[in-house]
Amino acid sequence: MDSSSETQPVGLRDRQKLERQRRIVKAAAKLFARTGYADVAMEDVAERAGLAVGTIYNYYPSKSALLLAIIRRESESLIARGRKILDDPPRDAVAAACSFTEIFLDDFTRDDRRLWRELFGAAIADPSVVGRRLFESDAQLVSQLASLLQHYRDCGVLASDLEPIPAATVLYGVSFTWMTAYLMNDAISAEMVRNEIRRGTAIAMRGLFPRAEAIITGGDKL
Repeated sequence: MDSSSETQPVGLRDRQKLERQRRIVKAAAKLFARTGYADVAMEDVAERAGLAVGTIYNYYPSKSALLLAIIRRESESLIARGRKILDDPPRDAVAAACSFTEIFLDDFTRDDRRLWRELFGAAIADPSVVGRRLFESDAQLVSQLASLLQHYRDCGVLASDLEPIPAATVLYGVSFTWMTAYLMNDAISAEMVRNEIRRGTAIAMRGLFPRAEAIITGGDKL
């Protein structure tokens, strides 16, 4: 018995499957941003992706599954960028922390801010599923940032009594505050948010250096 699907290499089938998934998720993200999550039907996603609606359901059985796929796409991008910084940390701890916290902003500003408004709204409406997934993504990034701070602590750059997770949470809070402002107010530009995150991160980092160094050099860093 001959079949084109049987003669295709497994690698090719996998690539075709991944390409369909990318098309579906990209189409859903565009529609959710433009029309709003509640007003988008699976048929709309199928039409924009250029696929049969049955194909969409084969990959994603519901709109909420599509929403989680979008979050997963964003999370994987963020985690990969964080890993690059961890693999080769800059010598300057403040510059490293600023680069890391800006990962959050870069992801927000790459996509239409309306998409993130829909994601946040869905997280509030469905905290047990969508909200939890967003929280897990943020927790992974905070954990990576904590590992970065621990690296500088172990190297003697930061204070020896530094608690990495609480310190990373404070730095994340700087980013989250300004990213929320960016999402809520169209008058706030990405460049303004970037500058404020850098300022806030540098100020927070002052308190993480050994006390003598913070007193001597803290003013020069800002």
